[in-house]
Amino acid sequence: MRSVTLILLAAFALGTLPGCKRIQDKLRRLAEQSGVTPKPLPPKPAEPVLTPEEQAIEKKLQESALLAAAAPEPEVPKAPAFELNKSAVVSILGYHDFRERGGSPMLIAATKFRDQMQAIKDSKIPVISLSDVMAWKKGEKNIPEEAIVITMDDGWEGVYTFAYPVLRDFGFPFTVYLYKKYVNIGGRSMSWTQIKEMMQNGCEIGSHSVSHESLKKRPKGAKTDADFQAWVLGELKDSREFLEQNLSIKCPSFAYPFGIFDDATMETALQIGYESLVTVNGQKVTWDTPNGKLGRYIVHGDNDTNFKLATSFRGRGDVGSNKFLVADAKNDQGEQLIQLTPKPDAVITSRMPLIEADLKKIGTIVPESIKMRIAGLGNVPAAYDPATMIVRFQFPYKLRREECAISLSFQRAAAQPAEVVSWRFKIDLAAAYLPAP
Repeated sequence: MRSVTLILLAAFALGTLPGCKRIQDKLRRLAEQSGVTPKPLPPKPAEPVLTPEEQAIEKKLQESALLAAAAPEPEVPKAPAFELNKSAVVSILGYHDFRERGGSPMLIAATKFRDQMQAIKDSKIPVISLSDVMAWKKGEKNIPEEAIVITMDDGWEGVYTFAYPVLRDFGFPFTVYLYKKYVNIGGRSMSWTQIKEMMQNGCEIGSHSVSHESLKKRPKGAKTDADFQAWVLGELKDSREFLEQNLSIKCPSFAYPFGIFDDATMETALQIGYESLVTVNGQKVTWDTPNGKLGRYIVHGDNDTNFKLATSFRGRGDVGSNKFLVADAKNDQGEQLIQLTPKPDAVITSRMPLIEADLKKIGTIVPESIKMRIAGLGNVPAAYDPATMIVRFQFPYKLRREECAISLSFQRAAAQPAEVVSWRFKIDLAAAYLPAP
């Protein structure tokens, strides 16, 4: 009888489980027939009464939860997608040796070289490294719309003595192409110490072969085609390994000796890991220029033809034919010569800015001489108001780049050279995408 009682009590306790009502009813009737009365379950303990302070806290928590559930997620503006500037143009200058006094095709006078670098500095055309150019061609970064690269071949000590101080003073990066047989051998060759010092101040190193012989001319020891191919491979590979081991660097660029090469040589060089191969062909580098055929303008010491061609971009004229004005130039009274809008180096939020240049302080202007160039657009149809002497251009679409570079040229008189003022401003794209307050 005791066991029956325990079973019945347990059954009534389990009767609280869902789905057990029918079993519970049957067990209740069985218990009544057996005379067993189950004890009621103990009452559920009552919740303690909240104090006034606790009630206030509870109310705030409930209101916060409701607000959090009802409030929409804040819209975070997406960063604009990276847009590669494929319209940029690069001019690579090629030099050889430098002396205090020059005058031969491959020999530049130190004073002339400084004058050329000063002209580039005054022109505001940026000088960038060759590695920057290759990063751009890989799609990794943008470069200015117009840029100059400076290179020097062979490893003459004149580079260290005369050119390097000028480049260091101006803060210009440069590349020196060395060939194995003319490094650290005394005479007029540069030493490892001099090369390493330059590398600490903007110099990149490229390979210029082992012997500086034409890579299309078979040497005497190469009797068969296989011998010749092995010799070419050695000129390309051994020179690079020599420089990498002695300077603890990667050497990704090669300059063809005398600029002589063929497609087979180019393909071999690219296959063994060179990223860029430079020629002596006077052509500017664009985004789609083959990496194995990067043109260079070899600057001569006895004439300025190639320097002028190299530093002339899209009909603007070479850096020697224009007078360059700094954006904050002042007249004799100390007044701002040209009022520019947006101001140089300003950060704006409008993606369709109005470009203005107030030329009243200039004096006379030849209206037909006014030309405005904008990076990525080239020459634009800027309007000139003779009454106010203000040049204006309204962007017809929204800018997607973070920086805008502008160049404005004009003549004060028909017989005078053009004057050029260049400036840049930035667009805060993140702010531009935010809704207006």
